[in-house]
Parts: sequence; C-alpha cells; structure tokens
Amino acid sequence: SDRHRSGGVSFETYEEVGFNFRMTDIQAALGLSQMLRLDEFVARRHATAQRYDQLLSGIPVLVPWQHAEGYSSYHLYVIRLKLGKISKTHRQVYEALGKADIQVNLHYIPVYRQPYYEHLGFSRGYCPQAEKYYSEAITIPMHPSLTESQQNCVIESLKSLLSS
Repeated sequence: SDRHRSGGVSFETYEEVGFNFRMTDIQAALGLSQMLRLDEFVARRHATAQRYDQLLSGIPVLVPWQHAEGYSSYHLYVIRLKLGKISKTHRQVYEALGKADIQVNLHYIPVYRQPYYEHLGFSRGYCPQAEKYYSEAITIPMHPSLTESQQNCVIESLKSLLSS
C-alpha cells in the first residue's frame, strides 16, 4: 500500500489485491487474553455510542443507524455531515478536527476508486451512493477507554466547527 496526501488529507491506496493472514504468537496470546474482556469492551462502546447519539442531536450530522434487533460492537462511530446545512466542506471539517488533536479518520474510500480497480476501468461515478457516503462520512473517536471529557472535547469541537 502507499500513503498519499491530497490537500492535507491522507489516505491509503492499494495497487494490488492481496491477503495477509500472518499473526505472531504474542499477538495471538494478547488476543486470547482480551477475549475475556470482550463483553466489557462492547458494553463500554455501547455507552459511548449512546452518549454520542444524545450529544450530537441538534448538530447537523447523521449518527450511525442501528436496527432495534441488532447489536453492534461499535468498532467505529461514523457520522455523516449534513453538507447542505453547514458552511464548511467535508475536508475542512476533517482537517480542523485533526488540527484540534481529535483523531478522526475517513472510512472508506470506495473500493473501485483504488488504483488497482481504476486500472481495470472503474472510474468516479460508478457507484454514486457510495461516493456520496464517502464525501460526508467522518469517523470520530470510539474506543473502550474514551473518557467523557475526551468525548466532550469531540462534541464541542464539532459544535463550534459546524455552527460557524
């Protein structure tokens, strides 16, 4: 993979399709030990997601939808900017959050926009809904050890950015 920067936004691109199934013995041992805490980690992520849902109401973003019968692990918490209701671009919001030391990410560039698939003839516009999603989505911090204070910082930064 290659790391690219485009107007301050960095993202990974992949030139070839491949697989990587290697794991070290130490990684396996750590993974097994963490399995004992999995329920605790997921419960903490649920509490964090529920708090995000509440604190983000009234801000021009869409929060992740969850089916009533589903049970997400909340591996990621991806918001979608309501671009028609804010004065900033997706890139401006992403970069401003990064400058505020909030670890945000972009998930995921549509796979057919990766160089490997572009070489096969796929081009921008092939899946307009996937591209719309990508142009609005920003992944905000989500992990079991995220504190309420850290979460408040994320929310206050978003409120400030999206109201100006």
